[in-house]
Amino acid sequence: MSVRVASLALFFAGLCCASLLGDEPWSRFRGPNGSGCSEAQTIPATWTANDYNWQIDLPGGGASSPVVWKDKIFVTAASESKLERMLLCYSTADGRLLWSRGVPYVKEKKHARNTYASNTPAVDAERVYTLWQSRESSRLLAYDHAGQELWRFDVGAYQSGHGGGLSPIVVDGLVVLNNAQEGDSFLLGVDAATGRERWRVPRDRIKASYSTPCVLTDANGKKQLIFTSWKQGITSVALTTGSVLWEKSVFEPDGIEKRSIGSPVVSNGVVYGTSGFTAGKKLLVALDASSSSTSGDVKELFRTERGVTHMPSTLVCYGRVYNWTDAGVVYCLDAKSGETIWQKRLGGNYSGSPICVNGRLYCLSEDEEMVVISAGDEFQELARVKLDSGTSSTPAVSDGILYFRTDGKLYSLGGKPVPGRSG
Repeated sequence: MSVRVASLALFFAGLCCASLLGDEPWSRFRGPNGSGCSEAQTIPATWTANDYNWQIDLPGGGASSPVVWKDKIFVTAASESKLERMLLCYSTADGRLLWSRGVPYVKEKKHARNTYASNTPAVDAERVYTLWQSRESSRLLAYDHAGQELWRFDVGAYQSGHGGGLSPIVVDGLVVLNNAQEGDSFLLGVDAATGRERWRVPRDRIKASYSTPCVLTDANGKKQLIFTSWKQGITSVALTTGSVLWEKSVFEPDGIEKRSIGSPVVSNGVVYGTSGFTAGKKLLVALDASSSSTSGDVKELFRTERGVTHMPSTLVCYGRVYNWTDAGVVYCLDAKSGETIWQKRLGGNYSGSPICVNGRLYCLSEDEEMVVISAGDEFQELARVKLDSGTSSTPAVSDGILYFRTDGKLYSLGGKPVPGRSG
């Protein structure tokens, strides 16, 4: 394929992606439906410290990702000196702190790479929702955009030696949570306006998983919630009732318990889910659920153990699957067959997930840099930008601006036409 033809193919694929995503806000972990995709054309591939719109110091560390609604950006942080967790609201215009709401916490055993603020909030037009987890009790809280607490829901004790890190989503007035853990496990739907439980789906107790659900719209236009876990595999739940529509135990057959940390993603009716263990087998499974209403309608397209991520979530864009592994090896796969197109070792350590912005992949590392590569059938590294500290967070994009946090700072970048590209 010539460079010109490849470029045109990427361009039209981008138009298709843009038409599907529309102008949806980056309101949850990895943005519109957890896809991690944006067609913003005003974010540079490389930059210097002078190019930021603003950068501010955060009052604590954390691995959570920022979410955005119009002129407000929300992010969580934890101060270990004050033993306080905070939900913070900043102005997107200048990074000015608009409000902060703190809750005390007690230090507990956690994984060395985890933090006390690893839960990414979710936001809609009226409220912002955050989850604080602990072994004693976990609370899902809702605030209005001015910072007034509206309700709190007791999720119960969270049992895991790795610590908390579950992120809620909000869909059509329902706050949804995948509470998969070593204690009382369940899928949960809570009314976004009142904080009352609408439904609960019991799950087996397993090694704690941290995957964030997404939505599959079926052939009849009805929305299904997609969850992943080692034991149940990939599960579809009716949004309004919580009834299980279909379930495929795709990760469990070898009998070796795993974790589902990376989040599932849906693209063109195909569900991609992962599960694995740090030093053991890791699986990526793709299911064609485009016409699904029962488990019998769901067909497995492919599965692979090669180059599968553990903590970072899989990224699907332009007909390709990108697995950016924890150890810094990137695999590009065909989205229909799972066949490897290319692989490249970048080096470094990664816990956060990559996103795709206008044909480029951006991923934050724990080694104090943002790495940018091209999304295409040939590997091309575009930039390595040095940062103030490492991070396990995932960037966000809203109104043509890239927002990302490290352990110490929150950054705003872009929003102006990029030289050599249309604005």
